Amino acid sequence: MFLTRRYQRILAAVMSVVMTAMPVTAMAAGTAPEEDLTHDVQFAILTMEESELQESLFGEDTVLPEEPELDSQKLTNITDPNAVTLVYNGFPLELDNYARLYNGTTCVPVRDFFEAMGCTVGWDVAQNKIFITREDGLQMELQPGSRLAKANGRCWYMTAACAYSAGVTMIPLRDAAKVFNGEVIWEKETKTAYITGAGLLESGDTYYDQEDLLWIARIVRHESCNQPLDGKVAVANVIINRMENPGFPSTAEEVIFDTRNGVQFVKRSSKSILKDPCETCWLAAKLALEGYETAPDCLYFASNKVAPRCWAGRNRQVALVIGGHTFFY
Repeated sequence: MFLTRRYQRILAAVMSVVMTAMPVTAMAAGTAPEEDLTHDVQFAILTMEESELQESLFGEDTVLPEEPELDSQKLTNITDPNAVTLVYNGFPLELDNYARLYNGTTCVPVRDFFEAMGCTVGWDVAQNKIFITREDGLQMELQPGSRLAKANGRCWYMTAACAYSAGVTMIPLRDAAKVFNGEVIWEKETKTAYITGAGLLESGDTYYDQEDLLWIARIVRHESCNQPLDGKVAVANVIINRMENPGFPSTAEEVIFDTRNGVQFVKRSSKSILKDPCETCWLAAKLALEGYETAPDCLYFASNKVAPRCWAGRNRQVALVIGGHTFFY
C-alpha cells in the first residue's frame, strides 16, 4: 500500500515536470513536443526527494499513513552467521524469513512461524496487537515491545519481548513452540533447533486450579489494587510460596484465612475480599501461577508504613520493597 502511494506521487510529480516542459500549443493540439523530454523525466525521477514530493503534492503538513507489517521484507541471507535451522518433529521447517540468534536466544518471525503451523496471523492497528488463531481453538495475542504472551486463557512472560528486527517481527522460539506443546533441543555445533510436540498448550481453564486462581486474584485486589503490576505479582508470590511451604496451608483460600498465628491478611467475614478482581489482578495471579516471581521465597509482606514495627519487620529478614509494600523472607 505504501509503495503504491509512493509510485502515485512520483507519477504525479513526473507528469508535472512533463507538463511544465511541454509547449502549451503542442499539448492543446495533441501533437508531440518539439524536443525529447526523456532525459529530463529520468532526471526528475532520480533527483526528486520524498520530502519534496510530499510538500508539492500534499502540502507540507500532511502525514502519510504507514501500514504496519509483520514481516515487511524477506530475510533470506542464510550466510548470516546467526541464522538457525529449524527441524519440527523430524522435518525441516522452512520459513521465508529465517530464525536467528539474538544474544544467545533463538527467535523466529511471527507471521512465518505461525503460518507454517497452520495459523492465521493478523495485526490490529488500532490496538497495536498481533492476533493469532487456528481452527482447532487457538486464540493468541502478542504486542510489539512487550514480553507478555496470552494464549487460550494463559498468560506468561516470554524470554524476550516481541520486537522488530530488520523490519520483521520476532519472538523467542521456545515461547512460540510452547503454544504447540513444543520442546526445543539446541544443537550448538550446527546451529539447529529441534522442536518436538503436537497439539496446543493446555488452556487456562484446566491448567490453573480455578479456586486457587480466584482467591489469589481476590487477595491481590484486596491488598495491592493500587500497586504496580510487579507489586501485585509479589503479593501473589507470597500466597503461592506459602501454599508450597509445609508450614502453611496448601490452598490459596486456606492461606488467606489462616488464623493459627493471628489474622494474616483478612478476616473471613470481610465482604471486601469478595469483590471482583480487576483485569490486572487476574493477570498478576496468572503470571505468578505460571512461575513469574518478583518476590521469590518471600512469605510475608506489610505496607511500608507499618513494616518496621510489625511482627515480620521485627522477626524476619527484609527481601525487597516494591511500591508501597515491604516483602520479607
